[in-house]
Amino acid sequence: MHVPSRNGNLMLNFPLPNSGALDDQELKILDEITKWMAVNSEGIYATRPWKTFGDGPVASAAQSGRGTRFNESSRRDFTAEEVRFTAKGNTLYAFVMGWPEKQAVIKPLATTGSATPTKVRNVELLGFKGKVRWTQDDKGLAVQMPEQKPCAHAITLKIAV
Repeated sequence: MHVPSRNGNLMLNFPLPNSGALDDQELKILDEITKWMAVNSEGIYATRPWKTFGDGPVASAAQSGRGTRFNESSRRDFTAEEVRFTAKGNTLYAFVMGWPEKQAVIKPLATTGSATPTKVRNVELLGFKGKVRWTQDDKGLAVQMPEQKPCAHAITLKIAV
């Protein structure tokens, strides 16, 4: 699977016992990944990194001396403040890493304060059948969330620019 926000790849490895069958915990993880990709794969496949890989407390935290590789054990949990980006043509995908109860705010899409402000034309929430309400101002792009989550993990906003 291509993880394009940092121009990388994800290798998923399930160790198999002699029987060759995945155990229950591994099957659950694989099932969750499959469900998430069914909703959000548009923002992964055939996309490229955007101007910035992400925004939020984890993305902007000072790097440890160990670098960014293999540091999951020391990483803080993701919240709705944490966002990762990919792009394809005139479409930006913002992966909001936690469920925002009322609204998601994408600060890098503020109308001011950036060297190259981005004018948003439309916003969709992948996996949600209805339209989402959104506004863009000097604080960022604010997207009102529906009551029902489209998936159990990170959500994806499809943003036409």
